[in-house]
Amino acid sequence: MRLRSRVLWIGLLLSLIPAVQADPEEPYLGLGYGVINDHQFGQQTTQRMGLVMARFGDDLSPYYGVEAHVATGADNAKISAGGLSESLHLYSMANFFFKPQIKFHSFSLYGLAGVGMWRTALTGPNLRLWNTDHGGAFGAGIRLPFTTSGRWVFDASYVQMKNSQGYAVAGVDFRFP
Repeated sequence: MRLRSRVLWIGLLLSLIPAVQADPEEPYLGLGYGVINDHQFGQQTTQRMGLVMARFGDDLSPYYGVEAHVATGADNAKISAGGLSESLHLYSMANFFFKPQIKFHSFSLYGLAGVGMWRTALTGPNLRLWNTDHGGAFGAGIRLPFTTSGRWVFDASYVQMKNSQGYAVAGVDFRFP
């Protein structure tokens, strides 16, 4: 809980620092691949699953913006216990964030603070358990344009959710003209 408070305060303070770039950016759409860690279903170890994520956002000013993440599972986590083999799958996830940011000449750093919901399924022989949860989410990321126009941007971020769940994603965004 103390870490979450610190990250939120740092994000808010960063949003107050004047940025080098003065103009707000255009809306963007991105696609990324990453890994989500899950500590559900009473497991002693963290389960890692692949995910594919679409990112939608708009920088409303040089200092802040809004962003949404929508994801589904790409790879299942395999769980073996007592001779049984089960799979843990991310069925769906949606997060909505306020995004304080600071822009430099060749990159930008940002924080994420918001809410999210996710649904996972544990499946195996004669077994299908669903778990739906929601709660606060916070994170940070970096954006690096890789074209001279700045329309194509590499984005990498990490988001921490409740119950020791978090995900890291890297991908490409396109900024609309």
